Order: sequence, then structure tokens, then C-alpha cells
Amino acid sequence: MGRCRALVVSYHRDIDSGRATAGIGAFADDAEFEAHGRAFRGREEILGFLKAREANTGRQTVHVLANEVVTAQDDGSDGERVELQNMVLLHVRQPDGAYVLDRVLNTVHRFRHSGGRWRITHRTSRPLHPTV
Repeated sequence: MGRCRALVVSYHRDIDSGRATAGIGAFADDAEFEAHGRAFRGREEILGFLKAREANTGRQTVHVLANEVVTAQDDGSDGERVELQNMVLLHVRQPDGAYVLDRVLNTVHRFRHSGGRWRITHRTSRPLHPTV
């Protein structure tokens, strides 16, 4: 389950470091990713979202993950499944260089283990705190 958490941390780190497209490796081919009120289906649509995020060089962020809850289920099928729920505290850099809390999101990531690798199959998020 630590590997699943590492996938979530790594794609957020990629976004925060300006290399958002590097995060595509965390997602399964058939993954669904919800962000900004939209659903992106499949790696190509998710990659499109990440490319747009990477191109937005004026928006610098720091994602802080908290309150993690992990559940696992082995339903006897081909692959084990894991779900990670957590809060994401999204900080955005201001013109003076300070990072300010922009919003708090409740996120759920679902993972599937297949072919010797864990991949994110579904990511949802909903705001817990209005934009500051």
C-alpha cells in the first residue's frame, strides 16, 4: 500500500515541480481523473490535462497530503485493489512569493495491481474548503 501512496505523492510532486506530464506513468490506460469539475477518461485525456497544467507556468503550487485512510480488497479477480482517501491542501504561490492555502480537497484514489505494477484507475476530488 506504500507503493500506492508513493504514486499519489509522485504525480503531485511532478505537478508542483513544473513537470506535470511526468505524472502520467501513475495512471492506468483506462483511468478516470476528475479535476476542476471535469472528468478526464483514459491516459490521453489525462495527459492532455497534465500538458495544460504544465504549460501554465505562472501557476506554482504545493500539494500537501493529510488524513490518509487506506482500504484494500482482494476480490479473487486478476488484481488486488486498493483505495486511498486523503485530504489535499493546495497552496498557490502569490506574486510576493508566499504560498497561500487556496483550497482543501477530499480526494479518493483507486488502484489496481496488474502485470506486477500498481496504477491509479480512478481519482475523484471535491472541495472541503472554499477558495480563499
